[in-house]
Amino acid sequence: MTRYPTMPKGSAADEIRCEVVFDPMERAEIERAIDAVCAELGLDAILDERRSRIARGIKSTWRDGRRLPLNLVNAGLDAVGA
Repeated sequence: MTRYPTMPKGSAADEIRCEVVFDPMERAEIERAIDAVCAELGLDAILDERRSRIARGIKSTWRDGRRLPLNLVNAGLDAVGA
């Protein structure tokens, strides 16, 4: 995994880039997990608080090294109490 510099606080980063900038392949995997959880819960693709919580849960799990798709999906579901 390639680590890039952290984003400055207060920047206009999107929901995937929060504290650590992920490479494109990592980003794609994280986005797939976020989309899978949102689809399972019937959430639209628009950003709202639930989608943001799902993204934070998945990113946290990714950073912890638990990167299997099932771990990511479980983290996203846990983040919204589903």
